[in-house]
Order: sequence, then structure tokens, then C-alpha cells
Amino acid sequence: MQSFEVGLQLLSLLAHERRPVKITELAARAGMPPAKAHRYLASLVRSGYAAQNQDSGLYSTGPAALDFSLSCLSTIEPIEVASEAALALCRRTNHTVALSVWGSFGPTVVRWEQPPRPVMVNIGPGSVFPLLESATGRVFAAFYDQGEIRRHLARIEGERAAGGEALPAGRVAATRRETVEQVRARGMARARDNFMNGLSAFAAPVLDHRGRLVLVLTVLDYTQGWDARWDGANATALRDTATQVSRSLGYRFDDG
Repeated sequence: MQSFEVGLQLLSLLAHERRPVKITELAARAGMPPAKAHRYLASLVRSGYAAQNQDSGLYSTGPAALDFSLSCLSTIEPIEVASEAALALCRRTNHTVALSVWGSFGPTVVRWEQPPRPVMVNIGPGSVFPLLESATGRVFAAFYDQGEIRRHLARIEGERAAGGEALPAGRVAATRRETVEQVRARGMARARDNFMNGLSAFAAPVLDHRGRLVLVLTVLDYTQGWDARWDGANATALRDTATQVSRSLGYRFDDG
């Protein structure tokens, strides 16, 4: 068992580095002599979990480690993982929490958690958020497939034009461009009375192991008494939760 734990420790360090490393560096990080690290690394190389470049002598993760990682990731269901986190976020903030995915009509709620209180926010599974007027929609506009976003906006503008409500030429593109820049800079979106009068929200992206947006996590409630600060309790709790879920789905942040 101890041998297994030592080998796993070295493999974990290799995966964490995300670059080929020297055996002396690995050994130092693991707190063991290089000779000991070499014995375990040789075993990992033979089994395919580690690889050694014959020219440089540097070590990296091997094909078996990749297969194992992909197998683990394939068993993870994003909505299932995020649902547990959404419930915890609801309890932490005492605000309503929504999970949304991209559906046929745009950002669509698939899971909804509400705190136990007499007055509820009247939105639930199946509700569709507008793309540029809601915090949830703005996160999709910033992080989802941009081709799909453009097609969605074109459909919306076509419907508005048919109803005589078309916006001036270039207004939608300019609004989208400004929205995307702001949301990407913050890593989340904020809205106050935009989508529905009297409601405010923060929304954050949940990314998978390939860095793709798989769903959006939103915390929202009535504007009165709402903490709208970027560094306030609501934004902090949401940011923590979205980061946690993204990590669970295999996303690697730059801070490691």
C-alpha cells in the first residue's frame, strides 16, 4: 500500500506540472531522494502512466494516465455534479440558485434551488433567459460557442424586425461586444432589474476539462437587500462554487 501511495504521489505531481520535468525536481517536490523517485518512475514508465523523453531525460504523464483521466471524466455528469453544488450555494447565500444550459431557445433553466421562505422568485425549470439582458445570458454570450451566439442573435433580431421592433443597425453587435469584454474581464456577469424588474443576479461559467462552457450557475433574488458588490458575499460564494464545479469536471485554472 505504501508503494502504491508513493507512486500515486509522483504521478499526481507529474499531472499537476503539465510540463516535462527533471527527476531531481520531482524528487524534491515529493520529499524523497532522486534514487528512490527513479525506481518508482521506472515502474510508472513500464506501465504507461509516465513517459520519459530519451533525449532530454525529462518525465511527463504517459498514455495510460491520459486514458485513465478520460475514463474518469466520461463518467462525470455536469448537471449532477453542479446540482449538489447549487443546493449548497442556495443554503450558503439564502438566495435562489439556477443551473442553465444552452437550449433551442437560448439560455434555459434545468435546475432550480430556492431557500425556504414564503415569497419565492417566480422562475423555474424551462424558463429561458434573454441573452443580453440577463446575467445568465451574458455569461453565455461571453463564453459559449460564438457562432451559435451570432445565429441566436440573428434569429432574435429577425423576430423583432417582423414585429416592427428592430434595433438600429449595429446596436446589437456593439452591445454584445461590450458585454462580452466586461464579462470575460470579470469572469462573471451581474444584472440589476434588467431581465425582470425587481430582480438582481450574478452568474458564472462552469467549464469542462476542455475549457468549454457546459452550464451557467446563477444566484438571484429580489433587488431589495441584495448584495450587488463584486467582492460581496453573493459574488464570492458564486465564484467559489463555479470554480469548485469546474475543477470537478476537470478544468485546470492557471493558478493550479
